[in-house]
Amino acid sequence: MAKHIELDLGFTNIQLLKGEKGYVQMDAGYKSNVKKYLRLLKKNNIDPSEIKLIIVNHAHFDHVGGLKTLKEITNAKVLVHENDAEYLRKGISVEPKPISFVVKLLFKLIPKSLKLYDPVEPDIIIKDEYSLDEFGVKAKVIHTPGHTLGTVSLVSEDGVAFIGCCAHGFPLRFNPGLPTVAEDINQIYSSWKRLLKEGVKEVFVSHGKAVSVTKMKKILEKKKS
Repeated sequence: MAKHIELDLGFTNIQLLKGEKGYVQMDAGYKSNVKKYLRLLKKNNIDPSEIKLIIVNHAHFDHVGGLKTLKEITNAKVLVHENDAEYLRKGISVEPKPISFVVKLLFKLIPKSLKLYDPVEPDIIIKDEYSLDEFGVKAKVIHTPGHTLGTVSLVSEDGVAFIGCCAHGFPLRFNPGLPTVAEDINQIYSSWKRLLKEGVKEVFVSHGKAVSVTKMKKILEKKKS
């Protein structure tokens, strides 16, 4: 199975997958997390130059706040879906859409200034599916909308998946499951179905603990009934 490393930055997790030419990375966290990110790379004996690609799960400030700095430090390419690309270029977040009243109240407490970040010009813009062969990684990026219209996931050939905010764990949920923020919750269900069809075995998220595939199947079965 491909070597997977999770960097716990506090609120946001960064996922790394090792390939023949280095690592591909999912997300960049907050700008304030950069020093911690570099410490964790060092702890895992990874030189920043080994990061060859940074995949943007979606254009929210907690996922791309540190992107410009990390791109400069690592010289990695940046991949984003076309639906979120313009937000990245402008340095603004896709407006979050909480699906519960409590989360909606919490989001109102976030200052507008925090939602802004340094603009980044992406190197790779995808529409639906993109092979990572050129980075020496046996995996692909697929479009898994729902959280935002441009949310993507990484799926490796051996079933490791980085799905960002296609699901949430603590602190956004006590038990890993459906995200508490979604542009379209029905698209989340469809994206989960696509991930399961891809044969995912281990699912890692940006906030909280990994989601079990069994739990995903149960939630989908419950919705069907």
